[in-house]
Amino acid sequence: MIYYLVWRSNLFFESVLKGNAMGKTKKQHYVPRMYIKRFGYGTEDNPRISVLKKAEGTVLHNQNPENFASKRFFYDTTEDVIEDVLKRDLEIFTSIKKSRFYHDEQLTEHTLSRMEGAYKELLDSIEANPEIIYEDKPRAIFISFVNELAYRTKSFRDRMDTITSKTEDVLSKMCDNLGLDEDTKRKTIEENCIPGINIQLENILSLGPTLQTMKILLENYDWFIGYNDTELDFVISDNPAQTVWCHLNDICIPISKQIAIVMRVKDDKAPMVSIDKAKDNIIDMSMKGVIAYNMMQISMAQLYLFGSEKAINFMKSINELLNVYGKGGE
Repeated sequence: MIYYLVWRSNLFFESVLKGNAMGKTKKQHYVPRMYIKRFGYGTEDNPRISVLKKAEGTVLHNQNPENFASKRFFYDTTEDVIEDVLKRDLEIFTSIKKSRFYHDEQLTEHTLSRMEGAYKELLDSIEANPEIIYEDKPRAIFISFVNELAYRTKSFRDRMDTITSKTEDVLSKMCDNLGLDEDTKRKTIEENCIPGINIQLENILSLGPTLQTMKILLENYDWFIGYNDTELDFVISDNPAQTVWCHLNDICIPISKQIAIVMRVKDDKAPMVSIDKAKDNIIDMSMKGVIAYNMMQISMAQLYLFGSEKAINFMKSINELLNVYGKGGE
């Protein structure tokens, strides 16, 4: 944890001090492109991906990862919001506010962009030698990666906005029923209804939430390397790590089409997504196990599933079956 604090703080300070030097970014990806590319094909200069559009059930092959899982100015915000989500951090790192780049509305995007370089290097290293996940430094950085992956998506923000909206409706009706004046009603709603972007950015930028994720994953889960030698590749969705913030019993984070890091809760009686057994910290995936984890990606997906041509064609069939059973077998 000490290593993570130093590493994370240094990267954040670099983003604050050099933020505007990166220029204005319009298209901001809420799933890192470097992560999506790991499940596709093509070349380094011309990466391609196959895409399943979940709702329509249609497949697009030979696609550019650049064109998916992004939204214009998605992380842009005001200085007031940044100050709110970093209020605990600013008590410790007071010098942050002295930098003029602290006032950059794209501070979050610039921070994520710098971290993605370090995450790509880590994932490449894990793919080449998966055993390094049991070393303290790589594991700390990996936890930082999966924490961001879990909270940075459009799906997560939309969920938080929905909860906030419903809470606001309930509080508004309660205040009206109690005969409270409009000023008291407004203050009550402001104090209890936090915008989705504030919740999201706090989980992405602030040290506290990531350290909490680190504590949970290290204390409550056993870690395994999952090897997929089946004919079906791992796939990911546009909401690939919801299992982390849901604290699911069985968390699978694919590193590539053939390798995943699997975290299973330390409870022999807890139900798991896959029934594949571990031996000496290794899980040799069966076809059923890969399908089970890929189906989790479909269930978490908001719009898209990403992968190789063969894998996406197969998951299209699975998606069709899920839609049929979801409609009561019509």
